[in-house]
Amino acid sequence: MKEGRRGKWLSYILTTLWLFSMGLAGFFVPYFTDNISFFKIKSLHVEGLETIPPEVVAEEVRKLKNNWLFINESILHRNLNKVTGNSVASVDINRNFANNGVKMDVIIKERKPLFGVVMDDKMFLFDENGVEFNSPYIQTVPYIVYTHDMELISDNFQNLKSLIVATGQSIGEIYVTKLNTIVYTKEGVKLTLPPVFLLEENLIKNIVKISKDYNIHMQVKEMEINTEGLVIIRSRKEK
Repeated sequence: MKEGRRGKWLSYILTTLWLFSMGLAGFFVPYFTDNISFFKIKSLHVEGLETIPPEVVAEEVRKLKNNWLFINESILHRNLNKVTGNSVASVDINRNFANNGVKMDVIIKERKPLFGVVMDDKMFLFDENGVEFNSPYIQTVPYIVYTHDMELISDNFQNLKSLIVATGQSIGEIYVTKLNTIVYTKEGVKLTLPPVFLLEENLIKNIVKISKDYNIHMQVKEMEINTEGLVIIRSRKEK
């Protein structure tokens, strides 16, 4: 019985000592790593930035005490996206060690807007993978889409992307509703198309061919194209 109690007390003592040592380690290790030059970032080299200012990256590194031990790709990626509106697609880090510190190379890939969506006077950006972001550093976007229902955009992103890619540089503005998709080209042509959830790949190819043929040969100013490819000419350009 006494041996059992003695073993139990010994177990309690060892557990207490272990917890106490871990507590001391948790308290002193950050202090030591903050004050030893080996753990300090001597120089920071940032690559890949296009719109985000370098000082934004430097500030996030500084918040992590310039200590390479506390910095990895996932932490820096998460922190940067908090301050840039989810504008960073990826972060890669390379460390070059020396006796007096570490040279850290940070390679950043920014999200690039495929188009911007305007809803309730606010702009939302979407990259080529359909990821929504809101960069405070991007002033212009290739295409602007207007809508009153953001789910129409997010749920049918691939259809909208296919339409934009297929029509290329001719698109001016796009209006997306549950009833139809209206495209204004840079040449001043208005195309009324089926709703975005019906714009399948074959239909988009047909729309592109029809719009080019009618615009070049018939000088159409406004037309409507339905899901069967039927064209209704609303008006023509003045000669």
